[in-house]
This record gives sequence, C-alpha cells and structure tokens, in this order.
Amino acid sequence: MKLYFLSSRPCALTLNNVYFGVTDLFERFADVSLQDNIFIRFTPEHGLPIGFFLTENIRFQSPNGCETYLLKDGIAIYARDFPPTDFTLKLIAQQRYQDNLATVFQQGEIQLALETPQGFFNATLPPAFHTCQLFFHNNLWMIQGENALTVYTLNGKCLLQEKILDFSVTENTLNATLPLSDTLNRVADCSWELSPDALSQTKFSLRQQFVPNDAKSAADITNDLLPFAFFESVLIGANWREMLCDDLLPDADKIREFLGDFVAVTPTEDPSTCALLKQRGERLYEAFYYTAVVENGKIIDVKG
Repeated sequence: MKLYFLSSRPCALTLNNVYFGVTDLFERFADVSLQDNIFIRFTPEHGLPIGFFLTENIRFQSPNGCETYLLKDGIAIYARDFPPTDFTLKLIAQQRYQDNLATVFQQGEIQLALETPQGFFNATLPPAFHTCQLFFHNNLWMIQGENALTVYTLNGKCLLQEKILDFSVTENTLNATLPLSDTLNRVADCSWELSPDALSQTKFSLRQQFVPNDAKSAADITNDLLPFAFFESVLIGANWREMLCDDLLPDADKIREFLGDFVAVTPTEDPSTCALLKQRGERLYEAFYYTAVVENGKIIDVKG
C-alpha cells in the first residue's frame, strides 16, 4: 500500500528506527504493508516526536497528534500536533477594548484567553500565531498570525480560522484571499458579512494568479477553475446552481444528494476532478473523487 507522509513542522521520519527522510508539507510516500506492524516516528528539531505502530486500525482510528486521510491510492498521514517541550509562560500579544481583554500566550501550546462581559474563555491556536496582532471590530476579536487569520466572538466561539494571503475589513464585511494547495496557482477571493455572533459567507470566487508557460486562453482558465468553485460553493451553501447548464437544473437537488455530506474540498492534478473529504471519525477523513465536466463555461455533467 502507498503511504503518504506529511508534517506541520520539518521532521526526521523513521520506520522501525530506520531513517527514511525529512517530512514537511510536501508529501513523501513509501510502499508499505499494514500487516508488518511498522513503528513510525516523526521527530521535529528541538521537539518531542509523534510515534505509533502502523496497523489495519489506521483505517478506523487516527493516531494521536495526526490527521489521517483515506485516499483512492493509499493513506496519507499528517503529523500535526507535536507534544510541547517548553511550558514556560510567554506573552505573545495582548489588547484591551473597553471591558474586553484578549491575550495570546504560549505555555506549551499557543493559547488565546478572552475576558469579556460574557465570561472568561480559552482556546488553542495553531503554530502560525506564534507572533500575531489583535484587532477588535464589530464586537469580534480578530487575530492575525503568520499568513493566518482567526475570528472569535465575545463568548469564545471560533467563527473563522484560515490560511490567508491578505485580508481587509470594512464596517460589516471581511474580505480575504486564501491560498490553494494545488499546481494551478489558484487562489480564492472570499467575503463574509460580519455580525456579533456569526460570519456569513457572501462571496467565493477563484482566480489564477498567473498564466502557466503554456499560455491557456481565458476560456480555458475559466473552465479549469469552475469545478473547484462548484464543489466549494456546494460546501459553503453559495449559489452553485448558477454554474449548471440548463439541462442539469431540473436535477440540481439530485446532484446535491449525490455528492453527500463533506467537510472540505481538495484540488487534484486534474482541474476537473476534486477530492471531497468526508469525516469518518476524530481526525479521520476519507476522500471521494468527483468530476465536473465543463463545456462553454457551464457544468454539463457531474460524475463520481
């Protein structure tokens, strides 16, 4: 079986204590058997490792500290949450607005503490917020990290946490450009309407940052972008029906039922095919592959 290895931090990867190479956000793979009971260890520099025995159980339970993805050609293991080595209290950022106080600090993990009229709330933040800035806007706390943004309500509810390229805020709107991890140089331009206890997504559009060397036409680029935009629009509840051709509109509800419930969309090397990630357990996901056939700027068929 093909096993893909990724990690949130550069790590030395060993299989049965034999050095295999370095892992990071770029996937590496090896052909292994789940029956061999191999011991896998991700060891970051200046950090504690994540280790586990690889067995058939990985199809049903993700190892501690990892996210596991069941793919059509194998399994991907993403080592994400490494045990902390330093529990010294370190203040990262603090901001007060009237009777609201937000504090980001590190004590093992990076944490956010909110003191508001509603009470005291605490949450864990990812490593991208090891340095950050705090903003109070429209009764919401916004924390900008390293190419990352998160938004919290005054009662400690996380409304948004995304990797970003840039963002801007007007009185009632948050705009952000999100990077996509694919080979087509695509980004997503998104907008959310702000309220004190909710973010409602009002815009999701894709664009290609620059045209590849083979210089596709504008129509070809639109056709390449449409499938991902379609699946993402279904996920967030945007108006995906407008992307269908007239012949498919009567079957729109059947198409939505055909796709099922999914939690994320991942591009593939084929622009017309995307992996829809469906949750199978805690930190365990299975990828289902769907193809949107595009003709003249409209989707004429959806295949699974």
